[in-house]
Amino acid sequence: MQLPVVDDAGLCRPMARVLCAAAASFVSLPAILTILLILAMPAFSPLLSGGVAMAASPMGLGFQRFTATGPQDVLGRGISDMLDTDMVALLNDPANRDCRLVVREVKRIDDVLKELELQKSPLFDQSTRVIPNFVELRYSAAGHVTTTETSMAIDIRITDTRSGKQVASFEATLDPEKEDILQTIDKAVKSILDQICPRTHRLQLSVGPYFVIDAEVCGIDKPFQVRPKGQFGGVLVKFTPASREAGSFTEAGRAYGAVWNGSGNYTIRWSGDSGAFRASNPNTARVGAGSSKNNDVMTGTVTRLAKLCPAG
Repeated sequence: MQLPVVDDAGLCRPMARVLCAAAASFVSLPAILTILLILAMPAFSPLLSGGVAMAASPMGLGFQRFTATGPQDVLGRGISDMLDTDMVALLNDPANRDCRLVVREVKRIDDVLKELELQKSPLFDQSTRVIPNFVELRYSAAGHVTTTETSMAIDIRITDTRSGKQVASFEATLDPEKEDILQTIDKAVKSILDQICPRTHRLQLSVGPYFVIDAEVCGIDKPFQVRPKGQFGGVLVKFTPASREAGSFTEAGRAYGAVWNGSGNYTIRWSGDSGAFRASNPNTARVGAGSSKNNDVMTGTVTRLAKLCPAG
């Protein structure tokens, strides 16, 4: 950004894995042993607890059975199972333990309840039976998948069960024959987690040597505003994300004796927890009746930090 010069003038193959998961959703549990094995699976382990691990009062997140329409509607049921599995793995990452969030199995809850009831019978050793201690279902995830012969549209909505308020969402459209469904699932669970349990992000951006932004913001997919350092501190920059990868911004304020106004679009190309930021930044500096127009480019990095956003 130039200083004002006044003048007068941005396993299974992926498809098979989805079909396998979808097909499994139609298979009934034939025996008590099968139910016991399911109870031991990672998706069920957070559902029932009986030790120190539950002392932190975790919040439960449950993926309902997705609805689906179209010629490949079976994919919808498969995707909801995949989200269960991938979210469990993501929450088991030590970096996400402080979210106090666990996946609660809700699609087969009736089988769990029947098994708990059965354990009260004389067929079971009462000294070893499981004592129910359910994790509260704080967040409920519902979704719909619309398919055609060549496309799949995924729409996921996360609701706070106490207030009924929607707290997170995810949408994507892809060609399942050409694009990696597993990458879309991975993107979905990360996006959902960042919305429910937002992390602080650090922005290190600049336009030339004078306009420099070095700030921390809560989340990166919700509106936020920052001020540059130094003499440009009088200019307020407001960001309006359209997604985690792109959005728009405006800037307005006084610096170096001029009134600055500008706007632009930006993109973030993520690689893990760090992203390359780039934005077109046309702006105008006015002093009295004169003005200076600049067509700048803002670049830098956005980094997802380990610390959670401040409560509230």
